[in-house]
Amino acid sequence: MKKNSTWNDLLKPVVVLTVICIIVSAALAAVNSITAPIIAAAAAEAANAARYELLPEADGFEAIEVEVEGVTEMYKATNGAGYVISAQGNGFGGNGSVKMMVAYDNEGTIISCKVIDCSGETPGIGDKIVKETWFLEQFLGIKGDQASGVDTISGTTISSGAAISAMDAAYKAFSEKALGVVIVELTFEEKVAEYFGNMVATDVAHEDVLEAYTSDKGLVLVTEGKGNGIIGDEHQSGLMLKAYVSFDETGVITGVMFDTSSETPGLGDKIANEDYINKFIGATDDSGADIIANCTYSSKGAKQAVSKAAAAFAAING
Repeated sequence: MKKNSTWNDLLKPVVVLTVICIIVSAALAAVNSITAPIIAAAAAEAANAARYELLPEADGFEAIEVEVEGVTEMYKATNGAGYVISAQGNGFGGNGSVKMMVAYDNEGTIISCKVIDCSGETPGIGDKIVKETWFLEQFLGIKGDQASGVDTISGTTISSGAAISAMDAAYKAFSEKALGVVIVELTFEEKVAEYFGNMVATDVAHEDVLEAYTSDKGLVLVTEGKGNGIIGDEHQSGLMLKAYVSFDETGVITGVMFDTSSETPGLGDKIANEDYINKFIGATDDSGADIIANCTYSSKGAKQAVSKAAAAFAAING
């Protein structure tokens, strides 16, 4: 009686549940084997339709193998009308949650583009990259290497920045496969060395100067300002906005570079744009540069860092 009770109370339910799980798993596998090819075919058909939508002059497409981070597919029009590339950027949802498709002519000018998927972004916020049509319209007619200079959507910085990152990745693939030019990203230190020329460390005694160098552009002073994320005297990222400012012998600013690694991508890094940098060149302080809309804290921090460098130069040479 005890054995029978053990079977009924303990073993039998386990066996029954195991059999049910096996049957259900087998059924799901069978259904998946039927539906998976159908789903894949539908996705491929939708992607192909999107390619024709973006590049209607094409009479067909041939796939091109490409290994560029963020790029998922690259196609060339068989009649030479251009290229269509699919790429993704990490938005609020992370892991390539913003998926883009972009069409180029043979010189790399953007003909058209669209958001393929941003369902991982915050509804009503991240999906503004689709709803606010002016955002995508900015890309039309510009060279692919200028995509990173377009404006982001206020309040949707991460999602619109992810779209821009996807566009940048797509152009890297285009440049490599269509133009035969591999785009190599320099580190910030390499960019500094390239911009200022031959740099030799030098000793400068001033409390606001972190580093100093003699260079082809003159004396370079490295200072910091309070950029984006500052609360009181603390920076959320643990980093201050760093500026490299060079001066000629009379104290006129000959060059400026900002390390924007502490700032919000696609927003705070606008201070690194050439047009903004040029506002400091030829001046003796930061007064010629305005605060950038939607980039308030970063541009304030940039101005503060340049002002510190100018004051330090005056004190050193006073």
